[in-house]
Amino acid sequence: MDEINKFDNRQLTEAVLLWTGWKQTAIPRRDDSLLVARFGSELASKLLAAIKSLEDDFYLSEAKYVASDLKEMEAMSAEQFKNKYPKIDDEIVKAFAWCYTFDFK
Repeated sequence: MDEINKFDNRQLTEAVLLWTGWKQTAIPRRDDSLLVARFGSELASKLLAAIKSLEDDFYLSEAKYVASDLKEMEAMSAEQFKNKYPKIDDEIVKAFAWCYTFDFK
């Protein structure tokens, strides 16, 4: 959680959306080079560490094993993540839920 608090919420949100491709591409992309191009290598490296840590936490959800469909999987995984990170921007949650449901469809 401390890793996340190092960044402005808008900056972290922008980085997650850019990295995942949420609302920009048909499938998740997770492209590190886009963050380097946008933020420079030093800041991108720090943002990527935080993003990948958050993604790892999101993927700890067991929704993929118990949800009856993708909609329920999305809702369950998002709720579990939001409970762990209540102050995180909803767009970050949506982007990770999109990636999660894509990966486990």
